[in-house]
Amino acid sequence: MPRNPEVTDAYLRFQAARRVHEACLCRLEASFIVGSPEQVELSISALMDSSQALADRLRDQVFAQLIDDGIDPITRRPL
Repeated sequence: MPRNPEVTDAYLRFQAARRVHEACLCRLEASFIVGSPEQVELSISALMDSSQALADRLRDQVFAQLIDDGIDPITRRPL
């Protein structure tokens, strides 16, 4: 069954945020290897920001899916 374009867009945004999050994790690992405290601090900050973005995109995806299924995402009742 074809999906609503909003659901597809939300899924693609979530996947993009996931890839950014993975890249930030790799950056943190590399900064630990290099041993630069400044780089570790920046990497931790980037990882935390990407974690928040990942959570936001996942919420958007769930909301889009619920709306597509005819469910209000806030009350969880039929629309």
